[in-house]
Amino acid sequence: MLFGVGCAGLRARATCPAEGGKPWREVKSTHFRVRTNLSAEAAEKTAVELEQFRRALLLAWDSEFDPPGEVEAIVLRNPEELEEFTDGNVAGFATTGENGPLLVMSGGSLLRGESSVDHRVQLHELAHYLSGHVFLRQPRWFAEGFASYLETLQFRGGPVKVILGRPSNWKLGYVRAQGWMSLEELWAWRTTDGMSKADRTRHYASAWLWVHYLMNVHGEQFADFQGRLARAEEPRQAFDASFQGVKDLAGGLRSYVDTGRYAILTLPLPEVPSKVETRELDGAEIHAIRARLHLMNTGSATWEQRRQLAEKEVAQALREDPTNVSAVFLRSMLSEDESQRLALARELVKARPDSGRAWAMLGNALERSGGSAVEREQALMRAVELQPQDASVLNNLAWFYVGTNNPQKAFELAKRAVTLAPENPAILDTYAAVLFQSGRCPESLRLQRRALDMLHESTPEPRRRSFQDALDKYEQACGQPPGQKP
Repeated sequence: MLFGVGCAGLRARATCPAEGGKPWREVKSTHFRVRTNLSAEAAEKTAVELEQFRRALLLAWDSEFDPPGEVEAIVLRNPEELEEFTDGNVAGFATTGENGPLLVMSGGSLLRGESSVDHRVQLHELAHYLSGHVFLRQPRWFAEGFASYLETLQFRGGPVKVILGRPSNWKLGYVRAQGWMSLEELWAWRTTDGMSKADRTRHYASAWLWVHYLMNVHGEQFADFQGRLARAEEPRQAFDASFQGVKDLAGGLRSYVDTGRYAILTLPLPEVPSKVETRELDGAEIHAIRARLHLMNTGSATWEQRRQLAEKEVAQALREDPTNVSAVFLRSMLSEDESQRLALARELVKARPDSGRAWAMLGNALERSGGSAVEREQALMRAVELQPQDASVLNNLAWFYVGTNNPQKAFELAKRAVTLAPENPAILDTYAAVLFQSGRCPESLRLQRRALDMLHESTPEPRRRSFQDALDKYEQACGQPPGQKP
């Protein structure tokens, strides 16, 4: 076996230069960090196009709305390269990465004049991310319906103009042929766990239809409902208040499906940030990216198969650079030995003392191994010092103070984390715990309910249950019967 030169071994897809692949690079724009094996010109164009997508989606809200935060994107050169990690089942996907929202896609599909599966996926997930900064409570049907409404966004003239509000021809054809769910049924939608593909399709199509209908036929009431969600009002009560006096919504929907009358908005695209910074990625970084893609594999590979493929990539990355932060992080994540995780973290902070991620990793390893609370606090404080705008790092230290029952120290950290990532349920969960420990019962209840609302539909049931358990605890302690809404 030869391990001397990077990228050893044979692969047929998104490989590194040492084995015949294309160079990889990272392109940073104002709101995106794109890691890709596209050419330098195509990589920079993709980053700017994502900025155009983002700016166009913001037109759905106030023209001055511009939330903070960065989105990571991994972009492979073509669908064939992406297929290695998806079995060809999807054209792209979105998830939460190590540092926040993450998009995975292939290149060459952005900003086409016609709607494409690729860009609908990215628009849908970007819409979820941005709407999380606006709507502080989101019932599932609204969240998915609103993102589906925005995913049909198109450009005209280069892009110079943005077209909003086109119907989804596929979803419209589906509901006309197959029917749709009642709004009462959609209110019960919490997760897709255990749903068949047919059930998921019916839920998504129905949610899109209801949002499209309410926006076009009952625009004033629907706008009021959105405002109430933005103020974090309880969703069902907010809907009832906004639509008080409106008769026969279901009957109106039937007529809407038959007539198909709707408004399409054509708006000028405001100025889009175009400045980018590009750097080449070395072999260790490329292997770490491939490892992450294997772990996120959306195809038929089992967890053990994904794990084995990822471990091979991580091992090669560490042969090339034993102190690569991403590779060491993944090595730690894949280890089941807490003492090894702690040793890896200690070695990393010695080698990379200016890496906030390394110090955050040490803090987390100390928690899992039952290490010194003093050392853990120092590690997490150092991480915050190095990465003061990283919501996850802020949240880690706030959660430490929750565990030591010190809400005074946790408060500003948790509040800043929520400002940076209001769509992140784990961060909302921490802030709710801080408020509860501070004796602010009504606020803690609102935040924990909001955290439950924001859980992604793919959230494992045990994690969803832990959020519900926290809410039950707050309701009991605050003297509010379980399930009673504020």
